[in-house]
This record gives sequence, C-alpha cells and structure tokens, in this order.
Amino acid sequence: MTENEVRKIIEIDAPPEIVFKALTNIEDLTQWFPDKGIFEPRVGGKMRFTFLASPRMDRDHLLEGEIVEFVANKKLSYTFIADKTYLPDGIPVPDTLVTWNLEEIGKNKTRVNLVHTGFTEKMANMFKEVTAGWNHFAGRLVEYCKRKSTN
Repeated sequence: MTENEVRKIIEIDAPPEIVFKALTNIEDLTQWFPDKGIFEPRVGGKMRFTFLASPRMDRDHLLEGEIVEFVANKKLSYTFIADKTYLPDGIPVPDTLVTWNLEEIGKNKTRVNLVHTGFTEKMANMFKEVTAGWNHFAGRLVEYCKRKSTN
C-alpha cells in the first residue's frame, strides 16, 4: 500500500457470482454497505449511496459516482464523489476511484482485491476514516457473502 491508496485483499467463502452480485445489486448492497442507494450495473451507470447517521457517524453521508468498468464476476470500478459538505481535513474532498477485482481461487472461494485511490497528502483525516470504513465494511461483505453462499 502506498500512502495515497487503500488496498485490501479479502478471501470470501463464496463463488465470484455471489460476491459480484453483493457489489452490484442494490438489494444486496444495502445488506452490508450503504443504508440506502441506487446502483445502475453498467459502464456509465450512476451510483448513489446514503449512509445514515449512527453511533459511528455524526450525520448522514452521501457518496455518488459513475461506473467506469464493469466486467461481470471479475471487475468493478467506480468514481466516489463525496458530499461537498464533508470536510474531514478542512478542504473539499476530491473525487476518488474504487476498484474491485475478483478471482476465483477454489470451489466456492473468491479472492477480492479492493483498491481505493485518489487521496492526496492533505487528506490524512479522510484517508484514516476511509481505511477504517473499508476495514469495517470488508468484514460485513465477507459475512454477507458467506451467508448467501450457504443458502
């Protein structure tokens, strides 16, 4: 990992089809990631995720973006555009890019490489928050896909 990107490798006890659906189908996404959302599963499609205020977050957070890469069961990439009122470092947050690469590594097992890029040196607080967020949500994704795979 460089200082300006988040990288996570996750192994999930589920086939790539289940993992990809969890990343691209809004009914599945809202079971482990945003509280509400819109996701148009195609290149050029729009996404809009709303995370409601909770003990972890002091207020609602909105993320929007556009799907820039969509290869079924293999790769997904989209821009992440934060709510303009979100200023964890006292500066406007630039657009970032989230990329998911899926690799089947055995029967009912998928390795997921998550890369979130676009952070600048002036974004230390946001980088710290995003890293903690991906750690949290990666665990939720693993558990969700595992449950879906055994159903």
